[in-house]
Amino acid sequence: MPRLKRCLVAALVLATCMPLRVLAYGVDFEGPGEAVELLEKYLDLYRWRSRDIEADELRALVERTPADAEALLNTAGYFTPRITATMSGVGSTERVRVMVDPGPLAMVREVVLQLEGQINEDPAYRERVEAYLQRDPALARGLPFSQSGWSAYKRRALNALQFRRYAGARITHSEARVVPGEAAVDLALTLDSGPYYRYGEIMIEGLARYPERIVRDQIHLDPGREFHRRDLQELQSDLQEMPQFATVIVEPVLKAEPPYHAPVKVTLQEAPMQKFTAGFGYNTNTGFRTELTHRYNNVADRGWVLDSKIRWEQLEQELGASLTFPRHRSGYDHRVYMNVENSKVSGLDSSTYKAGVARSIKGDKIDRTITLEYLTERREVVDGEVERPQTLSLSYQWIRRELDSLRNPRDGSVLQLEAGGGIKQLLSDTNFLRLYGRSTYYWPMAQKDVLITRVELGNTLTHDPNAVPTDFLFRAGGSNSVRGYDFESLGIQTGDGVQPARALATATLEYQHAIFKDWRAAAFVDYGDAADRWQDFEGKAGVGVGARWVSPVGVLGADVAYGIDEQQWRVYFALGVAF
Repeated sequence: MPRLKRCLVAALVLATCMPLRVLAYGVDFEGPGEAVELLEKYLDLYRWRSRDIEADELRALVERTPADAEALLNTAGYFTPRITATMSGVGSTERVRVMVDPGPLAMVREVVLQLEGQINEDPAYRERVEAYLQRDPALARGLPFSQSGWSAYKRRALNALQFRRYAGARITHSEARVVPGEAAVDLALTLDSGPYYRYGEIMIEGLARYPERIVRDQIHLDPGREFHRRDLQELQSDLQEMPQFATVIVEPVLKAEPPYHAPVKVTLQEAPMQKFTAGFGYNTNTGFRTELTHRYNNVADRGWVLDSKIRWEQLEQELGASLTFPRHRSGYDHRVYMNVENSKVSGLDSSTYKAGVARSIKGDKIDRTITLEYLTERREVVDGEVERPQTLSLSYQWIRRELDSLRNPRDGSVLQLEAGGGIKQLLSDTNFLRLYGRSTYYWPMAQKDVLITRVELGNTLTHDPNAVPTDFLFRAGGSNSVRGYDFESLGIQTGDGVQPARALATATLEYQHAIFKDWRAAAFVDYGDAADRWQDFEGKAGVGVGARWVSPVGVLGADVAYGIDEQQWRVYFALGVAF
């Protein structure tokens, strides 16, 4: 008996000392919606409700909840909240009730901004900065106060000074004085501009493989010119786009003593001098694909880039090489190239040889390219007849992109315009002028849906289309054209083949509906045709459905389309990027 009694006592003591565990608990809020939403997002008590937690730990968490909730509500402008938290239930049925009375929302009563330093010796510029900061709508008088808004305002104010001239500006005083009895907040911010900085010398670090001049040629920061951070951002972007560099950092070195000239430090991480790539895949339009490419980044030790490519597809093959020169001080890129292409699509067997020079410039929204190209072609048409058109053409391409996202556009547009032609007296078999335009619009619908409209028009003006190379004429059909029809199967029908035409018009209406995370369902209607003359234009329609996945590289799509006029089904796979 004594032994049994000792065991029972030990078991009781052990049970008493072991903490009671709660598998989960519930939280019920009572209070205004905005305050409750804030607490549900950040309050530990609510975020941890699905965890395994000890009873003592839960009680401690409930006890500190009023203080935690008050601190969170303070950041949103509620400075006199009343919070209570109580527990009920036993074990795994525990529930916590949180009563929330946030009190009145504090309003911004006064904003005092003071600028100190050398900017006071520059009255005109000071007035511009003050006017910009006073227009900031985030913390205007009479608006609700929030800590996040106040912090963002201070960052914007400091960046406004540091962005130009006064790169060393700093905050010397910051105060948000709360007047709880009046539900008001008085704000005060003092900025010291520091000295007026100008550009100093350019320091380049990290070069081993490539000549320094290819970097110097991209730098247009004249020593003594006023500091402007946008210049450094543009320089970093330009250098980062060069294939010779993997990583680029451009930053000023601010000196605390006069003369206040800020040297610019360019730190580079070089990319390998040579790069080989191999690719395999499938293209709905031209079949299985194999591609080998080689890039050499330092021809003649001048940073010229030599690109070579071999591409084999079931319906098209290409062998090409190009030499790209470092960007000119004007901002233009220059490239010389030569290509051999073979194509057998929709009964047209064509071999094309071309060589040319291109001059292009890329902007934030607009890209422009002008190309001078000599092209000769051998194409076999109906009944084995062979045509050998040639031309020396001058072409201009203009593309404007205004999109909310290049990877996953939902709002905006892409407009592409082209014009080019040749003259019979200058290595061309006939006079011709090719005009082409393509416009794609993205319209956001509902919460995550998007409506896409596309219109494509083309016309080649010539009296002798047989003397114009295929590249300057048109065919339609296939992915990114009129779905439900084979690739480039819409044109001038001649026996078993389809010849290129002078006139082109296509249009698309597509609706994409968000169904789950990054997946969308699509429904579309395509319409269009290519014809020798506008009088011969008939138009073919295709309808279908598809699926879209927003991948890290763009929108991947798969479509099933029905060609109404040909009464046929076709399947397409595509990477839907804004080009």
